[in-house]
Amino acid sequence: MNLRILAWAGAILGAVSLLMWARPAAADDIPATVKIAVCDPIKVLNEIQEGKDSMAKWKEEGDSLTDQAKAKRSQLEAEQDGIKLILPTSDEYETKVEKFTEDQADSQAWFQAAQTNMARKQREEEKALFDKILKTISDLAQAQGISLVMNGAHADFPELDKLDANAFVQTILLHTALFSDPKLDITQQVIIAMDKAYSTSH
Repeated sequence: MNLRILAWAGAILGAVSLLMWARPAAADDIPATVKIAVCDPIKVLNEIQEGKDSMAKWKEEGDSLTDQAKAKRSQLEAEQDGIKLILPTSDEYETKVEKFTEDQADSQAWFQAAQTNMARKQREEEKALFDKILKTISDLAQAQGISLVMNGAHADFPELDKLDANAFVQTILLHTALFSDPKLDITQQVIIAMDKAYSTSH
């Protein structure tokens, strides 16, 4: 019985010694020091010139859509006012009501489709712009020997009177970096690099 215990103990010690010898070999590929940086992509998006130009263009398109919707609404109101001047028993009244109903449905369908298409287009442009931001971050990181860039953006806490327990915990979880030395922040470098590339292409 004692011999069996000694045999098992020897086998376990042998396995442990093999694992201990294997650990340094597995860690050889990991650099002794890992250079880390922080970047706030939301701040980049809001401050780069390309982002500002895109937002100005989206606002202009939104204002244009609003103006077109107002014009169509005014046209419908004029049609509706015209119907009130016609005798309900006349054939013209029925024709005008049918046309007004069709025009109203067409106007609603047009506005919903225009809103959907505008939102889709903006999402596509935002995605393309964010891809540019990630590419610039990657290029800067590789040039400076940075192995990891953490997301420095975080959600602000809601107003205290609207802050429930779940929202509080969720906001905490969205803070990916709880502390970072300002010297690690490359956000401004990314903004400068993207503005330079944007001005060169225009």
